[in-house]
Formats: sequence, structure tokens, C-alpha cells
Amino acid sequence: MSSRTAKVRALLRKLRWWLAAAILIAAWRVYAHVTAPPPPVPPTGDVKQGDIVQTVQAAGTLQAKTKVDVGARASGQIKEIPVVLGQAVKKGDLLVLLDPELAQSDVLRAEASVAQQRASLDARRVDLDAARREMERQRRLLKGEATAANDAEKAVDDYARLEADVRGQAANLAQLQAQLDTSKLNLGYTRITAPMDGVVVNINVQVGQTVIAVQTTPVMVTLADLDTITVRTKVPEADVQSLAVGQKASFATLSGDGRRYEGKLRVIQPIPERAGNAVFYNALFEVDNRDRKLFNDMTVQVDVETGEAKKTLTMPIVALGERSKDGAYAVTVVGKDGKNESRQVRTGLHDAGKVQVLSGVKAGEKVLLAPSAASAPDGATVTVS
Repeated sequence: MSSRTAKVRALLRKLRWWLAAAILIAAWRVYAHVTAPPPPVPPTGDVKQGDIVQTVQAAGTLQAKTKVDVGARASGQIKEIPVVLGQAVKKGDLLVLLDPELAQSDVLRAEASVAQQRASLDARRVDLDAARREMERQRRLLKGEATAANDAEKAVDDYARLEADVRGQAANLAQLQAQLDTSKLNLGYTRITAPMDGVVVNINVQVGQTVIAVQTTPVMVTLADLDTITVRTKVPEADVQSLAVGQKASFATLSGDGRRYEGKLRVIQPIPERAGNAVFYNALFEVDNRDRKLFNDMTVQVDVETGEAKKTLTMPIVALGERSKDGAYAVTVVGKDGKNESRQVRTGLHDAGKVQVLSGVKAGEKVLLAPSAASAPDGATVTVS
């Protein structure tokens, strides 16, 4: 009996220990629940008046507005190159001199041929004058029946033959004169001069090299007008419809000097360029470069202003939810009583942080930001200016 009583007492002690442990666990859970911090307040943004400048960003490449490849129109050996890379030249300045000896010889031969032909033509004209006088004398004699008809006819035939010969000689002289003009022109081609004011940006030949300008015109020097730089901007297909000629475009170089260069779109090329599966359209504009801070083939990031709205109703762009088929966006408005209300909002222009509101919300209301924007401190209101 005593052994049985001892077992009962031991069991009661275990039950009391288990009960105490359960009470402690329950009390800890109640305490933890009571003292736990409240859930974080979702971040919100303000609907308010503001300014919006909508831009399209695209990569651009700098190029000289005017770039000319100067070639040789005559064959020969290069005798002199009086310019160097980077040198500024004026229109008409000598760029390359070909050996002119062959061209000069051609001119001398052509001049001699012209002189010989002119002398021959002069001699035939003297004969023609004599034949004309004899023909007229025979006609007078024939009227007085002082000569035979055969002699008169022969005088007429001689004159006609000499007249035709003179015309042929004159034609030969004209042909030889044309050859002389061509030889002089070819002699002039040995002096390759600048067709415009510019800077020497490339020299493709060297002294002593022989160039042959028979079928193609070999490029010898490249000139560029670096006072004005053209920016070739590659705009993605998705953004090109928002561009228009005359819109303001700007960029800054990688030098970090903080200067922005500005211009206006001059043309949007209708034929696209493809890079893999991507389609780009080139938009061109010019900037002043008389201080020579910009160089050819520089790569820049271009901002094109496609729209602007002053003192308009705005809201954070991250508050926009799904877009419906009619173009409206779902937005959650936080009421003064803390309750959320779903609305459809129509938007206009936008920049990197905010969007223009056309309808759906009013100034002073707060909108719930998307989860991706929940990087603000707990309970903070995100204000986008």
C-alpha cells in the first residue's frame, strides 16, 4: 500500500511541474503578443501640384557635321604633303602635290600640236583666198567670153575643195585645243587643294607613294568642319513616336566638368538601324564646338525633352498599378479614416519620379505606393517634388 502511495505522489509532482511549465509558456506568449510592435504603416505619396519635364534618354555618337574625303583625279607619284594631322586649312590651300613632270610634258606636246595645226590652217586659208580670187576672175572672164567654161568650172571646184579642207583643218584645231585644255586640267589636278575650310583629320598616303586614278578616285586626305558637331542619337523603337523636329536635346560628356551641350532636333531619319532584334531610329541635332572640347566618335547619353507641364497635378509614378485596356491605371487612395479605396487614374506626361494626373484623384490625397517603393522608413510618407 505504501509503494502505491509513493507512486501516486510522484505522479502528482510531475503533473504539478508540467502544469507550471504550461502556465509559464502561456504567460510568455501573452506577454510577447501584448508587447510586439505594430505592423509597419505602408508607405504613401502625396498628390500635389508640381512641374514635369518628360524626357527620352538614348545613346548618341558625336560626328563632324561636314566631313569630306579629298581624292586624286590624276595619277602620279606623291611629291609633297605640306599638311599634318590636326592642322586647320582654308579653302584652296595645298594638301598634296603630285609630281607634275608627266602632266607638264603632256601640256607641252598638246601646245605644239595646236601650234602646228594652227599654222597648217593658216596656210590653207591663204590657198582658199587665192582660189576665191581665181574663181571670181574666171567668172568675169566668162561673162566677156574671154575664157573657156571648163576653166571657170575648174576654178569653182578648186575653191570648194579648199573650203572643205579649211573646215576640216579648223575641226582638227578645235580637237587639239580640247586636248590641250584637258592636259592643262590634268596638270592642275596634280595640285590637290582643300575644297572647304576645315581640319585635317586623316592622311591616307605618304610622300613617294604612287597613286593611280583610272577607275576609282583614291582618298588622300580627309577634312572635317569641327566648329559644329552633329549628334547622332539612336532612339529605341518604343520612344521614337514621342520625338518631333525642334525638340530640345542635351547631353554631357564623360569628362565630369558638369557642362551640358544643348541643341534642337534637326531630323529624324525614317529608315531604322537594327542591332540584333532591337530597332533604333537616328535623331540628329547640332551643337557648337568652336572651343574644340568635343571630339569625333565620342559616346554620350542624350536627353530629349518630349513634353513639359508647369504647375500640374502630380503623383509618385510608383503608385501606379496595373493598366486597364482603356489606358487607365489602378491606384489605391488612403482615406482620412485610414481605409483604402481603389480608383482608376488617367495620366499624362511623366518624368523619372512622378506622373501627371489628368483624372481620378485630387490634390491633397495620399496614394499607396507600390511594394517596390517600400524602401522608406516605417510609417514615413514619401514626398516627391
